[in-house]
Amino acid sequence: MVIFDALVREQGISAAARRLGVSKSHISKQLAQLEAELGAQLVQRTTRRFSLTELGQEYARHCRALVAVALEADSMVAERRGKVSGVLHLGVGQSFGRLHVIPRLKAFQDRYPELELEVSLFDHRTNLVDEGLDLWITTYEDKPEALVGQRLADIHFVLVASPDYLLSHGTPLHPKELAQHNCITYQSRERRYHEWSFRQGKERQTVQVAGNYRVDLAEAVRDAALAGLGIAYVANYLLDQELQSGQLIPLLPQWRPNQKMAVHAVYARREHLDPKIRLFIDFLKESFGPNPYWEQRLAPWLGGKLSGIEE
Repeated sequence: MVIFDALVREQGISAAARRLGVSKSHISKQLAQLEAELGAQLVQRTTRRFSLTELGQEYARHCRALVAVALEADSMVAERRGKVSGVLHLGVGQSFGRLHVIPRLKAFQDRYPELELEVSLFDHRTNLVDEGLDLWITTYEDKPEALVGQRLADIHFVLVASPDYLLSHGTPLHPKELAQHNCITYQSRERRYHEWSFRQGKERQTVQVAGNYRVDLAEAVRDAALAGLGIAYVANYLLDQELQSGQLIPLLPQWRPNQKMAVHAVYARREHLDPKIRLFIDFLKESFGPNPYWEQRLAPWLGGKLSGIEE
């Protein structure tokens, strides 16, 4: 079952043999023996393509779960002995991961040098088991019941535009005026942000915005605003020196963007959490802190207050 799991993960006999450090003939013999014992075909064999039968796909899910439990047990023993090793398969949202997770991986590996990391950057919803992930760092709020999420940090939003855009098109003084402006929006297959929400004290205002530029990468929303393409409603983790340098101007100072989301660490529900997963979650919590640095660094440029936080 371990061999079959490696075969499915690597999508081929040669790659599975390299992963496990055994010969290709050993993999083939074990697969044939497994199918013979089960009395069922698990793999469709062709000269150029590796694929699973429908039964093979279902069997692979059970194998992967059992292998995960076995590796978790090994990790528990290693941790008790003060030695954490193995591979942590990590999925991370693209923009947040590139800016705030990837730069911290060296510090994590310096702390646990025998632990290997395999990182995938993506922005779609994922099935951890099917994609072979141990942990998913995401801003998606909803998750399947089989998964557990721990909140790592909060993210708020800021309304910004470049000086060039404002010089050419004027500065909005009320959220309703945004409907008359070219607004840069995030839009992907699964998420679309074209309704921007604001608050002033107890008053709430939601505006349906539009524009001639829509993109499915959060960093590209910020970059489009820097290029003067329009007004953007951006997550504050994307901003660093842009406000301080004057490249972007915060708008509607009396109105706070009402949108917010959180970064979650998501993993499969198990009786005992794999030490590798727990250590990485603890490391990120420690790195971000209770009041994340991306919130703190914007405070001076937002009237001394953190964006999105109730007064």
